[in-house]
Amino acid sequence: MKFTRTPILFITFIFCSILSAQTPEPPEGFKWVINENFTDEFEGNALDTGKWHARSPYWVDGRPPATFRDYSVSVKNGNLQIKNSVLKNDEKYTIAGGAVASVAKDALYGYFETRMKASSISMSSTFWLKNKPDTKECPFEVQELDIVEVVGQQKKGGDFRTKLRSNTHTFYTDCDGTKTVKSQKGVISEINPPADEAYHVYGCWWVDANTIKIYLDGEYRTTMHPSTFFRDTPFNRPMYMHLVTETYNWETPPTPEELADDSRNTTYYDWVRAYTLIPN
Repeated sequence: MKFTRTPILFITFIFCSILSAQTPEPPEGFKWVINENFTDEFEGNALDTGKWHARSPYWVDGRPPATFRDYSVSVKNGNLQIKNSVLKNDEKYTIAGGAVASVAKDALYGYFETRMKASSISMSSTFWLKNKPDTKECPFEVQELDIVEVVGQQKKGGDFRTKLRSNTHTFYTDCDGTKTVKSQKGVISEINPPADEAYHVYGCWWVDANTIKIYLDGEYRTTMHPSTFFRDTPFNRPMYMHLVTETYNWETPPTPEELADDSRNTTYYDWVRAYTLIPN
């Protein structure tokens, strides 16, 4: 029994060490614990529908010319994969992308990270959090936290392949229907190797309602302070998680030939992990 238990204990120790390797140093008197609702190693051969929607119920259609299809999403070889493809017989959309969304909608403060390799086409590979208005009465307010948005092939847009770009957005609609958006951007930093050539760990420490820190491969890169134009504590509401591939209106979409190339049309998520701070 001792011989069999020792390797198990050792493996457990190593596994726990790996899990905590990317998190920043917690504040004195606190420790990180795994938030299971937003954590998945993507082992096996099927998406865990207890944790994830294969097609987001929060953002159903997407941005033309790409829309979202659940058949774009698979779990295999230890990865969540979103494979982009040509969409036929649709009057509005010509490309099938993917939008995986968390079932849980209570992400609020903590550390969130994914190990991801982007596709090599002119569609996004992303990891972000968002919410819906918390009231049916106007005004309406929505927050979005973009941890990473990369594009593996640039055609006419800016460099989203080797540059780490993170944002916070507040979408506000008053009772007259007037919409206002207030955004804050993090300092842009290098992604090396490029996002479509290697896996990188993209992390975010949502410290509090006014402070969001971005990390790349375990290293701190920038701090964002969401706009206080509408409220002094702007990011104090729980969110759901999105892992999305989409087209942008500022970038030329991929060609049918590029979408048919299996060596470049897929975004790979090795894992997604989330942690919450608790007192020691």
